Amino acid sequence: MMPSESARAAALRARLEGAVVDHARFTGPPVDLSDWTPQELGLVWGALHRASGFGHDDPAHRELAATLLAQASSTNLAPLLAGEVFLDALDAARVHDWDYAIGCLACLHGTPPEGSAQLALRILDEPTHWGEQHFAVWLLAQLAGGDAPAQFAQMMDERHARYPMPLTLQELAVLPQLAQASLLALAGSRYSGHWNRDSIGEADPAEVLADDAAYVDFARTILEQAARHIAAVHDGSVPYAADAAFATADSPVLARAARVAAYRDDAWFRPVITVLLPLACVAPGAAKSAPSQSLAMALGHAVETIPTPESLLALRTALAQVRHAGIRKKLERNLKPAERALAERPDIAWRVGMPGPMGKRRQAMLARRLEAGYASDVRLRLDQWRALRDDADIDVVARALVWRTGDGLAFMLDGKGAIDAQGQPVELPEQGEIGLWHPLHGSGEQRAAWQALLTQRRWRQPLRQVYREIYEPPGDASAPFAGYQLSVRTLLGLARREGWRLDYDEGLSRQFGAWRVSLRIEGRVYPGAEGACTSNGLAPAQIMPMAPVAYSEACRAVDLLVSASALALVEEEQSVQRAERLFYLANLAPGPMAGMRRTVLEQVFAEQIEEGRMALEARHLTVGRHAIHLTTGRVTKDGAEVVIELVAMGNKLGAVPWLPHDEALLEKIAATAGVLLALHRVQPGC
Repeated sequence: MMPSESARAAALRARLEGAVVDHARFTGPPVDLSDWTPQELGLVWGALHRASGFGHDDPAHRELAATLLAQASSTNLAPLLAGEVFLDALDAARVHDWDYAIGCLACLHGTPPEGSAQLALRILDEPTHWGEQHFAVWLLAQLAGGDAPAQFAQMMDERHARYPMPLTLQELAVLPQLAQASLLALAGSRYSGHWNRDSIGEADPAEVLADDAAYVDFARTILEQAARHIAAVHDGSVPYAADAAFATADSPVLARAARVAAYRDDAWFRPVITVLLPLACVAPGAAKSAPSQSLAMALGHAVETIPTPESLLALRTALAQVRHAGIRKKLERNLKPAERALAERPDIAWRVGMPGPMGKRRQAMLARRLEAGYASDVRLRLDQWRALRDDADIDVVARALVWRTGDGLAFMLDGKGAIDAQGQPVELPEQGEIGLWHPLHGSGEQRAAWQALLTQRRWRQPLRQVYREIYEPPGDASAPFAGYQLSVRTLLGLARREGWRLDYDEGLSRQFGAWRVSLRIEGRVYPGAEGACTSNGLAPAQIMPMAPVAYSEACRAVDLLVSASALALVEEEQSVQRAERLFYLANLAPGPMAGMRRTVLEQVFAEQIEEGRMALEARHLTVGRHAIHLTTGRVTKDGAEVVIELVAMGNKLGAVPWLPHDEALLEKIAATAGVLLALHRVQPGC
């Protein structure tokens, strides 16, 4: 380590451990960790965590430490700990602070120094709570040595040995055979059990375990064992009792094993999951109970997280057979995200083709799977794409879509050949990759040409493609989709179905390809909440680094949330009366509310609609090629957003008690329509 690095680390440590400052504003110069080394960060790691904890009267030091820890996390800077530095860092852990202690072990360079055992014993404390995070406790017990491992084993035996198939104990027995990376993955994850799409931002330990031969063998053993057991329950060899086929604590073990097998896409897993998931959901005979609710739901999460074609088929089979209403509701939430996730695994996604009978429903499923690959820029090999078209339904869908080769050639199928946007024949390469064309892949002229071709030939696309809404990052510092009052109940219901995660600090989060996107929400937002909340838009840091298509698709998904749940614009002037009105509006059914809004606009613009200068659709008011969204007021032209400058609003629309919407939003829509009508008179082709 350079002397200058050691000096500034020592200076920061002295500052963190110094006397309490006289005034909160006397905090010293700002600290930037961006050019610090892991060794340097290790020197202050213990001091940072002591200062960030509660229990002392130094808010200035606590704020500084919290800021620096967040800075290190945002830049993925981890400390390097060894010798006395490791002991100092571990000493900062409080009793039962297992997450932090495991983090220190993950940063340990070399073997644990002498003195580690005593610190580990202090952190472990009494065995009363050891079962809460048993992987972390097991690892710390090994570090502590002495009687700690035996105490831990006895405690777990007392909890689990009474079950006929104690899978948790079987998993603990395999831990000594695992690599250190696998142990740290298990011990360091808060979601080592029911890890699912709500665990965005947390590493799935199964992804690391999938490379550990000892755990892979264990996963196969217990999954095949569980499949035989559940089959025996159904054939009567084992007496049936509701929710008694497996211990609730063992369901996460089987779900983790299923995720390991799915990550690897092992062939042995395919017949196992097609038996295990459907049979866990339905009781033998006609009862509406199930052999194991907890396993059914845990496997549903596993399929949603990392699906294979066979596990997705098993999920659909389970939904077709299940009679338990609670299980059905849970599994239905897993289905759509699982379909999207499978689309991001194009190497295996089409192995079993598309399940189900031939027809429009199957074609719609195919279209959804293709569309889900937009954000990740999913492509197929050209020979693989040609082979898929031997399926009649796939060929029907493929002929209605615009495709794009690896070198950027956009084409549609026409007869036995291919054509471009002008309808001219083109030659496809013999090799390469092919994926769906997105409007952002072409210029405005190319988009218009494809739109004109489809209109001319009256082709109907199975998904919105050539007229797809496109979104580009704003040129200023504004946050897209900010400034709306949203119905909490509608927002959360739709968000869960669409695969969003509720994060109480960040709002709603969802993964789009390699990027995590957050819609910031202000207000009391939690499952079961009522009333309205405020949309503060996308987090600014996520706008620029994203690939253009991924950003557009993320915005399109956010637009759906906002459009479905928006009920008013945010206004500077707030009042008790307006808050009460928003609460009332937020709890109205969205269908009648939107219908009334269309009725009002139909009355206001009756003459223009009758003359054909304007059209009122289900969700939009259209003027020429422009469309105004009836919920958000967003204006698009052929799918691309346009900005319409409005003059300063005059008097508000007259307060009408029966209007089920906010007058400010209606006024914005009406004023925008007026501007577009005037523009259309001047430029009839717009």
